[in-house]
Amino acid sequence: MKNIINNSITKKIFYILTLVFTILIYSCKQKTEPKFSNFKVAQDYTEFSKKMENNDTLNIGVSLSMCMWNEYDQLQITKSNDSVFLQLKEKRVMDDEPIHFNKVFYKLKNDTLNLEKMMADFDVNYQEKSSSPFFIITNPKEKDTILLRTTSLGNRGYTIERYQRIMLELYPKEMEKYQNEYLTLPPEYIEIEETQMEE
Repeated sequence: MKNIINNSITKKIFYILTLVFTILIYSCKQKTEPKFSNFKVAQDYTEFSKKMENNDTLNIGVSLSMCMWNEYDQLQITKSNDSVFLQLKEKRVMDDEPIHFNKVFYKLKNDTLNLEKMMADFDVNYQEKSSSPFFIITNPKEKDTILLRTTSLGNRGYTIERYQRIMLELYPKEMEKYQNEYLTLPPEYIEIEETQMEE
């Protein structure tokens, strides 16, 4: 009889211990350390598509203003699922309402025409205050800001045209609409015949 009672108590204790351990295993949350990215804007901005890690973000302000023309783009580059995406979050032209573009996959057909190579062509040490920044590059997780400036009016015009070609490849329909609305071609050349005035 004593053996039967001890056996019954042992089974109950085993059952209770199994239940306690099961509850502990399922209720404990694994603590995972958040992974910090090694992407540093000051070092990696010219190779962001390779150096960015998942969940990294890069914000790029682009000043396309020249002479009496005011235009500004706000780009956001993100990486998720090992793919890099670009979004023209806001395009401001003169005093018109801002235009917003959707996020697109950052892959260009022409490898020589991309933002990274374009940024690499700037002299990061050129910080002449008389030249407004063309690119203002920031990473929201850092305090660093990179300012890339054009060196002359001619250089700025060339850089704007190069940037617009990149955006045209990424946003063909949207940029075509933008060009039709804001960039008008000069009138066709009309040849005027010389005539003599009557005396």
